[in-house]
Amino acid sequence: MLRTISVASLAAVAVIASASAAPEPVVKIRVGISSGLVLSAAGSVWTSDLISPRVVRIDPATNGVARRIKVGQRPFGLAYGSKSLWVSDRNLNRLSRINPRTGKVQARIKIGFSSYGLAFGAGSAWVTSESDGTVRRINPKKNRVSAKIKAGSQPNGLVYAFGALWVADLGGGSVLKVDVRRNKVVARYAVPQADWITPSADALWVSGESNEVVKLDPATGAVLARIPVGHNPLASAWIGGELWVPNIDDGTISVIDPATRSVRTTFAAGSGTLAVAEAAGDAWVSASNDGEIWRLHPGYR
Repeated sequence: MLRTISVASLAAVAVIASASAAPEPVVKIRVGISSGLVLSAAGSVWTSDLISPRVVRIDPATNGVARRIKVGQRPFGLAYGSKSLWVSDRNLNRLSRINPRTGKVQARIKIGFSSYGLAFGAGSAWVTSESDGTVRRINPKKNRVSAKIKAGSQPNGLVYAFGALWVADLGGGSVLKVDVRRNKVVARYAVPQADWITPSADALWVSGESNEVVKLDPATGAVLARIPVGHNPLASAWIGGELWVPNIDDGTISVIDPATRSVRTTFAAGSGTLAVAEAAGDAWVSASNDGEIWRLHPGYR
């Protein structure tokens, strides 16, 4: 879960035994006051400025900000589908649909307050609401909510994978499987303080506020591995065949080798490392407290 945190001190970083010196990024891109999640879509890298508030488009060819789009009060969730960029707002009861080419807001849809995770799959946009413990399904043809699904006590991250929607219920300590044909939770798998979900070809990798990443078998719900990482891991991504896990409270990235199911290295990457995405063969890391996006080559570790 995203929390308001202070700038990490040098002493705090020093106590991480596995931490190595921070790699030199290819570039640090200033995007605003507080950078949010990161999304690679429509030939660009997208993030949000949680304070300004704006959605920011970065051109990977120039490493420059190509556009800033004013959206809501606190834009957070990002997803792409139906040729549109979808942006949910933490403060407002609003999901914005944006034309990625023009930056024009095409629709504003009521989704519930305190939205967190946002994903696109099975022909729909899906968004969690912490305020009422639900997932809302949005029909892009009608730009309105088509289903409202009770999803535990505090649904956070979610992803569409393996033909189902998966929801991390932070408050309930579980990962929920939603049947997208019936819009119904059909299974619950225990994962303490589940926060974010990143799929691979054969598993779900769940970041938890218990400071670990859990590898989960999507067919049976069996826990295949528990991997200790840094403090408060969030929106991870696959980079060069390894899972890069941002630890927001440490300001570090833990790099997990899926073959050994262990952290191969940990390095510092700005203050408030919130999210990672892959684009143009590189890792793009949100240093949220710095208001920056760092571009890193996978070999820099």
